Amino acid sequence: MSLRSGLRWPVMLWLAVLAGCLWWVTAHTRFNTDMAAFLPDSAAPAQQLMVDQLRDGVASRLVLLAVENGSAAERAQTSRKLAQALAASGHFSYVRNGEQALSPAERERLMQYRHLLSPATAAARFSAAGLEQSLQDSLQLLASPAGAMVKQLLPGDPTGAMLSLLEDWGGAGSSPSLQHGVWFSNDGQRALLLAQTHAPAFDIDAQQQVGDAIRQVFNASRTSPELQIIMSGPSVFAVASRNLIHNDAWRLSLLAMFLVSLILLLAYGSPRLLGLGILPVASGALVGLAAVSLCYGSVHGITLGFGATLIGEAVDYPTYLFTQRTAGESLRDTLKRIWPTLRLAVLTTVFGSLTMLLSGFSGLSQLGMFSLAGVLAAGLVTRFVLPEIAPGQFALASRTRTQALLARGASMLSGLKWLPLLVLAAAAAYLATQRQDLWENELSRLSPIPQQALELDRSLREALGAPDVRYLIAVPGATRQAALEQSEALVPQLQALVRQGITAGYDLAARIVPSARTQAARQAALPEPEALRRNLVLAVAKTPFKAEVFEPFLQQVEKSRHLPLLQASDWQGTPLGGLAEGLMVRQGDGWVALISLRNVSDEAALKTFMSGLGNDAFLLDIKGESSRMIMQYRDQSLRYSLLGVLAIMLVLGIGLRNFRAVFAVLLPVAAAMLATAALLAGMGIRLSLFHIVSLLLVLGIGLNYGLFFNRPALDEAEHRRTLFGVLVCAASTVSAFGVLAFSATPVLQAIGITVALGAILSLLFAAMWARS
Repeated sequence: MSLRSGLRWPVMLWLAVLAGCLWWVTAHTRFNTDMAAFLPDSAAPAQQLMVDQLRDGVASRLVLLAVENGSAAERAQTSRKLAQALAASGHFSYVRNGEQALSPAERERLMQYRHLLSPATAAARFSAAGLEQSLQDSLQLLASPAGAMVKQLLPGDPTGAMLSLLEDWGGAGSSPSLQHGVWFSNDGQRALLLAQTHAPAFDIDAQQQVGDAIRQVFNASRTSPELQIIMSGPSVFAVASRNLIHNDAWRLSLLAMFLVSLILLLAYGSPRLLGLGILPVASGALVGLAAVSLCYGSVHGITLGFGATLIGEAVDYPTYLFTQRTAGESLRDTLKRIWPTLRLAVLTTVFGSLTMLLSGFSGLSQLGMFSLAGVLAAGLVTRFVLPEIAPGQFALASRTRTQALLARGASMLSGLKWLPLLVLAAAAAYLATQRQDLWENELSRLSPIPQQALELDRSLREALGAPDVRYLIAVPGATRQAALEQSEALVPQLQALVRQGITAGYDLAARIVPSARTQAARQAALPEPEALRRNLVLAVAKTPFKAEVFEPFLQQVEKSRHLPLLQASDWQGTPLGGLAEGLMVRQGDGWVALISLRNVSDEAALKTFMSGLGNDAFLLDIKGESSRMIMQYRDQSLRYSLLGVLAIMLVLGIGLRNFRAVFAVLLPVAAAMLATAALLAGMGIRLSLFHIVSLLLVLGIGLNYGLFFNRPALDEAEHRRTLFGVLVCAASTVSAFGVLAFSATPVLQAIGITVALGAILSLLFAAMWARS
């Protein structure tokens, strides 16, 4: 490479921009793999609440653990040692394995505040008749399997408030079976543990540390080398997703670069030209990363993987430049001839990227920004920098046989101008008949986690009785207390839902931290000491008990009358505190109390129940709402796509100034896009928003082929050089996008399959409509 007239300003500016971008990327760029980035940014309040629950909701911090292999006794002993070590590690809010339903801190707090927490606390409960009934019930319980616990609690709690709370909270939901004093799966093959992390699920670095800590602790705790640990849960999946996406991104980008370099080396026959041709690609990738980092604060792993697509597209510009050069011609003179066409190719791709940029999804917007900035930078480097640093004289490998073969093939294809029209009509008709099953609306399809891991997670959740929240009732309020009060008012209706079998149970924050008004009312229902003593004497007279046995009860009720009201902070560091915290969400200027429903069996009945509430509460169906949101933003992206197509048509009209030329450029790529969509549907692949984005990339790529195929050629030699240049570009594009088809990340896989297929069809159809 040489600079014939000193360091010209384009080169100086290029080097300065690259240095600035390199500094920014290395010093300030953070990478993430949070799949919530591919959820809309401008969601409605209900949708934003859904996104928040997916990112850090009531079930997102749970880690499901299972110890398998070895003997049952070894699994149980390892479970106990593992639970103790994890609880002491500082990573978890709680760790449970069935040894104790509630932690000592929780039991102590429940006992202290039992009268303010119990819905049964009422003045009638402490009357002589109420106390007598409670004592009679206790007599029956003393003869039951729970007799030992009742005997222990009875002197301080003859009303049974504590026992009732223990049943409600310690046994909420279905619990696993116990073997050797710890939880086991029903088949007895796995010892089970349930833990909740302090760190939110979307803090991937912290969750990576949690996973490493679990493995280290397990290795130190296991009592036999045969024992193995299984981990599952949202945070575990988040870490696995990051690793898969990160490995995919680097591996596929390197493979794409290798394949494209090999193709260019064969086409150019010169390592020197290969190095020059890579410069626009490398510049575009660096500028694209810096632009995304600067605008969004971080770069998603999928955006990094998208770098492979930029390789396949940006490398076209120097390829067109080199292959169009005639013997003895300078690159500046070559650019003068082809720049109008090359400029249109760059601009049409830029306008296609605008659809992604305006999609409303942070992740897709990143892809749009990366593509727009990268393609624009690659085009500018090709236009202004390569002519300055390329050698004055260089020889491109002579591929006369290949060019002659291509000319014969193009001549044969030119007689098939009717085929793209037929394909366009047939594909449109087929897609119209498939519109009911055409679209994929499942948000879970974004995840790279294999189905086997998802099935394992489902089985562990069922075994542990862990929440797999799909349905939530959201109760908004102007203040935290207002939201608590309004959720409390729904308890009678919720109990009716349980009795009818519509749901297996429910959780709400007001059960753990009742509203101040409810606590005050229950506190006011506690009688004065003298009145309570008189009522107790009358009640005891009709039972075998002696009044002095219940002296602790009298003292504790008096203490309850003067307790400060229970606050959420009083539960801090306990499992119940974590549950209460997750079920109270601040949204905007107000609060939302969430009621999680377990194992809903009748969705229609639940919706009927919600319609009859008559207040501001609404049902949040996580799965259903995510599907509706995906459909909503897919339709929005389709509208943006149409606007992008109109903008591209306007650019082509201004640039070509010929209706027939515009038609000849647009028809082949339109047929290729519809044919690609029809082929994917025919293969049983449902189309997602990411297929739409990919088809827009096909639009930009296919337009490039059409533009160069229809550029007026001075002679047969130039025509053959154009055919050869377009073929090299197509081979590079198909190679770069084709590697993405083998990605484990569904988003990258969708882009790869769609663009590789669309590029091939665009090439064939554009050749059929090429200028003779």
